[in-house]
Amino acid sequence: MLAGALGFWLGRGLPSRPAGQATGPAEAANISGLTLLGGNAIAVNDQPPGMRVEVSLVSLAADGWVVVHEDLNGKPGRILGAQRFNAGQNQTGAADLLRGIEEGRVYYAMLHADDGDRQFDHQKDLPLRDPQGNAILMRFVATAGRQ
Repeated sequence: MLAGALGFWLGRGLPSRPAGQATGPAEAANISGLTLLGGNAIAVNDQPPGMRVEVSLVSLAADGWVVVHEDLNGKPGRILGAQRFNAGQNQTGAADLLRGIEEGRVYYAMLHADDGDRQFDHQKDLPLRDPQGNAILMRFVATAGRQ
């Protein structure tokens, strides 16, 4: 099943939207229906096509990146853009893209570590993983008229 390969499921009644949320045995907190069991989580809504992806929540135990991937046969493929975030909870923001997202297509917003140089390099700034080894990400769709 997709959940096993891509991370924890996020949200009630949204089985098509996988997201990672837990890393480590920290205290649990509840933020707008999202349960944080560690320092890393991401939430992204379906959104209009364009050259940026709005992120509704980022929580990071250490400085890191939100990286937008296009879909490749049901899993994250090419990277379209990345935005760095400082460690902390309840952050919002956007990732500007090198190539825009297109209506009706599936994308993934994934958390990546920062190696400390504050420059994104997909070979050094690797995906963050949950305790089961799954990438921490959220699937979303570019949908006209949704914001």
